[in-house]
Amino acid sequence: MGTLDVVVNSPGTIGILGYGVTGKAVIQFCEKRRIPYKVFNESGSRDEQFSEEEAKKCHLIVRSPSFTLSHEWTKLAMATGCYCVGELDLASCFWHGKIVAITGTNGKTTTTEFVAHALQTHGQKVVTCGNIGRPFIEIVDSGINEHDAWAVVEVSSFQMDGGILFRPDYVLWTNFADDHLDVHVGIREYFNCKANLLRNAKTPNGPQKHCFVGQSVHDFCKNLQVTDIFGKYTICSKFDLLPPESALNIRTQQENFALAQKFWISSDFPIRRLQEAALTFKIPPHRLQIVAKVKRRNSQTGKEKEVEFWNDSKATNFHALNAALASFDKKVILIAGGKSKDEPLEKFQKIVAGRIKALLLIGETGKILYQAMDTSLVKNLGVTYKFFPNDRNLKKLMVDIVEYAFDIAVDGDVVLLSPGFSSLDWFKDYADRGKFFENGVLCLNL
Repeated sequence: MGTLDVVVNSPGTIGILGYGVTGKAVIQFCEKRRIPYKVFNESGSRDEQFSEEEAKKCHLIVRSPSFTLSHEWTKLAMATGCYCVGELDLASCFWHGKIVAITGTNGKTTTTEFVAHALQTHGQKVVTCGNIGRPFIEIVDSGINEHDAWAVVEVSSFQMDGGILFRPDYVLWTNFADDHLDVHVGIREYFNCKANLLRNAKTPNGPQKHCFVGQSVHDFCKNLQVTDIFGKYTICSKFDLLPPESALNIRTQQENFALAQKFWISSDFPIRRLQEAALTFKIPPHRLQIVAKVKRRNSQTGKEKEVEFWNDSKATNFHALNAALASFDKKVILIAGGKSKDEPLEKFQKIVAGRIKALLLIGETGKILYQAMDTSLVKNLGVTYKFFPNDRNLKKLMVDIVEYAFDIAVDGDVVLLSPGFSSLDWFKDYADRGKFFENGVLCLNL
């Protein structure tokens, strides 16, 4: 246990900010130990408002990820003198095994699942948790919480905003690019939240043997002059142990494997187990995967054409879009757009310019981009473009987009869904968007 167990077990009430997945897991933690608690939620169920009076009744505040340091309730709790921690901080102090923390603007979920898969292949006790879906605090009371177990924790920037007690044994930071600027106050704050993982990491054999980052992380570290983490990581680029037949052997995944490879070697695990895991691992859905090759004969010309359809719905930012486009050696028909996170649209223009042959637009930003096409963008892009309004059910909408894409394609073309924006305007999430796209391709193929 860590130092927090003394605070947790002190007389008084624990205040829980948020009643989502994280908040409910913290409630279970408290109830199992018969610790008094009170939940504060801004809206919906358990709608309790936080105040200075309520704060004075709490000796400890546990924050859900949405309650960042800049949130009014968090600032109030700290000003009142409450001991304020995130859920990862709380869980870390009660976890007995080792922790591998994985973060990044993109690729963290795939890397988390692959590292866990590799450890399982090697016969280790392992569990995945964190931003990937299951709160870390929920794992604390599971049967796997033992000294020889591994917790592979996907960590978002929100979870590490103000993180002080979450101390991983290893850190894998895949990459970094400007994202979530609608929540974080600038790119420096966003970077520093993730950098807290390096600051807090356990490094008994030196930080470079426990903290691994991609090249873009190092580049931003230098550009932003975050000098306190210089020398606390190893830059990873080698993926020479990756079998050619592995599903990870595509450009967007090779960097992720490079970090996993370095972690594996540092842990003195047998290389053959890592390679075996790479051959049996399946990339999670909606991450730059081919859906189908659709082949049809034109009834008028008699000529046949084959078009590839690729699903990269998980690409919810420009960094992911850029990586997807870089994976093809030809211009693609791109389906893009969605909910903005305050990204500069001029940057979207620079990323796609010269790399696409047509642009099919969806979502809130799709409409904005389409309206801007007759100004600066169209002159620079010089491609076919079309906006598809959300004036029909989403299933029919995506069928129409897929059919239009196939109609304008020629033999050998690639149609790529890599939106570059969040899905939370028209769709439930990126998976929902990807499923509608795959359904549209299936209808076309049939």
